[in-house]
Amino acid sequence: MSVQAIESYEDFQKIINGDKIAAIDFWATWCGPCKMISPLFEKFAGEAPSDQIAFYKVDVDEQEKISQEVGITAMPTFVFFKNGQKITQTVGANPQQLQAAIKQVVSA
Repeated sequence: MSVQAIESYEDFQKIINGDKIAAIDFWATWCGPCKMISPLFEKFAGEAPSDQIAFYKVDVDEQEKISQEVGITAMPTFVFFKNGQKITQTVGANPQQLQAAIKQVVSA
């Protein structure tokens, strides 16, 4: 499964309130670490069970309302939602930590 961009607050609300886990990469175009880990996020999206988890990206500069609501203070931040609730999050370009979080939420 590929990573989809969230283009509006309404889309964000629909996605996080679904019964499928939503893994969201909060990133910025000027963020070096975001560019480094982005290909890995894409790779993990392709490997994860698509019936359980979907992968998204939010550009924090284009979607300030979403970023503020979630409380994003550093990029990249990866936040996992299900049924409108935040399950967990990881901050920083740490591939091992990100992969562990994906495995944790999928097996929960």
